Amino acid sequence: MTSEKQSGAQIAGEIEVPASGAVFTLVICFLIVLLDGLDTTSIAFVAPLLAREWGLPPAAFTPAFVATSLGAVVGYMACGPLAQRFGARAVGTGSVVLFGLGTLLTAAAWDIASLSALRFVSAIGLGGALPIAVAAASVVMPARLRETAAMIVATGLSAGSVAGGVLGGPLMREFGWNSIFLVGGVLPLLVLPLFYRVLSSASPAKVADAGRGAGSNPVVALFSGGLAAYTMLLWLFAFLIFIATYSLTFWVPTLLTDFGFEPSQAPLAIAAFGMGGLIGNIVMMTLVARFGVKRLLAATTLLAMGCIAAISQADIAPAMVLPLIAGMGGGLITGCVGQAALAVSFYPPELRATGVGWAAALGRVGSIVGPAVGGALLSFAWPAREIVLTALAPALLALAVLAALGLLGRRHAAVSIR
Repeated sequence: MTSEKQSGAQIAGEIEVPASGAVFTLVICFLIVLLDGLDTTSIAFVAPLLAREWGLPPAAFTPAFVATSLGAVVGYMACGPLAQRFGARAVGTGSVVLFGLGTLLTAAAWDIASLSALRFVSAIGLGGALPIAVAAASVVMPARLRETAAMIVATGLSAGSVAGGVLGGPLMREFGWNSIFLVGGVLPLLVLPLFYRVLSSASPAKVADAGRGAGSNPVVALFSGGLAAYTMLLWLFAFLIFIATYSLTFWVPTLLTDFGFEPSQAPLAIAAFGMGGLIGNIVMMTLVARFGVKRLLAATTLLAMGCIAAISQADIAPAMVLPLIAGMGGGLITGCVGQAALAVSFYPPELRATGVGWAAALGRVGSIVGPAVGGALLSFAWPAREIVLTALAPALLALAVLAALGLLGRRHAAVSIR
């Protein structure tokens, strides 16, 4: 085998792809997840404008936020088993079609019920696309770059929220709130042929789980062969970090008005939160080979906790609000990305799509709880600062779970040495 092929993509003897093909796969998978992130967060910065246009209180949009997360849970959970049965290419492309068309139809929503129903359908596709994209990019990369590839692709979520935050304001001012969903629906459909191509070259048999040691059920396999403790801790970490992240993602744009901002400036909060996550992810990708995922996630979680405490308790100037929101994003979004990297680093290739999908699904259960609690507190007229402060509790618990994962890893390493 030539050195060029070795540097291109040899995955533990499973699949070889030329270097240019591996990079192309990585870029297209990143782009799909970027559009996933744009569509996922679009409802958050559209809500303040819709509340004014429809004459509704902000808390009335809680069902739409919860429906978005609930649909994503369905997509994440169904992704692995469906990919095993029908192939990653069919499930991946079908997911993109679903979230593209569903987002287009959301532009025609006329009330909370229709908005919530359309967001639920769209989010099923959103949830199905991400695990397939992460697994497809990882399987064509060298083993030493597998975690990095997973983080690059998952970083598309925060890149999408930045894009939405930057473009959302001008689009809504010029063309109305519907334009966000029209753009968010058309773009993934334009990229779809390229995604279909990379899935066909990324060994669908490897991307779609073949199961391991548990018959034909890949979910059961996540708890066999000594994986049970790690799987449960990973799911708990994802659940907690998504509670904190999505309670802020969905409600910070609305709460921004309590800090002296106009409703039309709500996309700035999403842009700041996503930009912080994007920078945090880049830093993690740079340092992960040296310090490991768990240590870096502990550091970023501490950063988020500090920013949450500062914005909720300190007497800060309006000019400091957006930088602190960026700090919260830098700490929490990296946790959402990092849990995917943890799954990729621990599970064998045949369980990778299911491992990533189910960890994200449990995280998305947390993303239902977070916005629901925030909406309830908002309906009780809680001050914005106190609602932000509630995100501190799940972040602290997530830090404790990371410590337990570290202890588990050291115990396994000690057993291996013996």
